[in-house]
Amino acid sequence: MPKPRVNVNFFNSWSPVMAYILGFIFADGCLVEHKNGYHGLDITSKDLRHLRLIKEQLEAEHKIGKKERGYRIQIRNRNIYNDLTRLGLTPRKSKIIKFPKIPIRYFSHFIRGLFDGDGSVMVWREPRWRHTWQIRVSFTSGCQRFLQDLNKHLQYSAGLLHGKVSHITRGYQLRYLSMPECIIF
Repeated sequence: MPKPRVNVNFFNSWSPVMAYILGFIFADGCLVEHKNGYHGLDITSKDLRHLRLIKEQLEAEHKIGKKERGYRIQIRNRNIYNDLTRLGLTPRKSKIIKFPKIPIRYFSHFIRGLFDGDGSVMVWREPRWRHTWQIRVSFTSGCQRFLQDLNKHLQYSAGLLHGKVSHITRGYQLRYLSMPECIIF
């Protein structure tokens, strides 16, 4: 049976789409080393449509499988694996992931991918302060250092201040809190 095809050069040069998918992989992907010698990429998501778009961009013929809590695509390809390690990804990354070197031109695209994978937004009215609207944006990771570095990069590149990294049940969370004057829905 022939191997499914994939664009093995996808991660060789920076583009907005490549940076976005790299960010998403840093959040919801992992590198896998199989005992039989295969190396590859595994991306898991609850959003089937999202995985289909990533598969399309990678020009991958690999199947998307159903998991208990979502969907998964596994791309066994040594070139993809090697390119992702060159870009800073490592096997078993959860607690040791390091923030990658990203050209400033593609930083926002990487952040969008990272946010779509492990980010969240919460909006509510806070009764303690006369029902003032609150917005909290957060990124979650198993690695505290990764979030501290993300906070530094967001401060430098986007001017965001007062990000706070906190311990949560299964890892850490970088949070930004805002109290806007008015939110229009």
